[in-house]
Amino acid sequence: MFDLPSPQPRTSRPGVFVLALCLAAFPLMAKAGAWKRPVDTGFSATSVTLRKSEQGLVSEFGYYRDFGLSPRFDLGIDLNQQDNQSGHALVFARLPLRQGPRRTQVAVELALGGNHTAFAWHPMYRLTLSAGRNWATRQGLFWGSVDLAYEQRGDADYPLWKLDGSFGLESNRRVSPLLRIETSLSRGNDFTYAITPSLRIKLANLSLADKLGFEPRDLTIGLEYRRAKTQSLGLKVALWHRF
Repeated sequence: MFDLPSPQPRTSRPGVFVLALCLAAFPLMAKAGAWKRPVDTGFSATSVTLRKSEQGLVSEFGYYRDFGLSPRFDLGIDLNQQDNQSGHALVFARLPLRQGPRRTQVAVELALGGNHTAFAWHPMYRLTLSAGRNWATRQGLFWGSVDLAYEQRGDADYPLWKLDGSFGLESNRRVSPLLRIETSLSRGNDFTYAITPSLRIKLANLSLADKLGFEPRDLTIGLEYRRAKTQSLGLKVALWHRF
């Protein structure tokens, strides 16, 4: 769940965009963190996921926040907690490598912190290469991003490789679609993946939202199908805030 600044688009057809994005994803292998946050602006996302698995109902909490600290890098935090079983807490820096309104955005992130299993904490680090691009179409601004991450947890014998993708449509409509695909692979472990189609609902100018102080926030609601050692289906709800 990442909010994307909207660089100046250029005109293209949806089919051309999809084809170009699919072709670019393999050599670039990157993500939604590709867009540099403007200085003195930020974004936060708070999410709750309820997932039904063979072990019963599992809950997951996530919090993400970044801020454009300077023209050369962004600073942020990434928190995650799954019931009382596991979680992580990371601080990261995003360094833009290639930016521009009519170019593929490329950035790298270095995250340091810790992860835990049953609250036994271990050091953890993650290095992520990200790339993304958008195109203007008659339906709105299509955007796509992929990321390749190398992650090492202190309690794991081998590193974890992750390849994720995020795709969406930015338009003047109240509701717009989102799609998130996550994959991971590590030596000695099975390949895992999750697919989460979502709807993004703009809360601005809604009378109830305005009274609650939700402007300028967005609400996303999605269904997550996850295939790890077992299959599970979950409901994911997130609140986005730009500041």
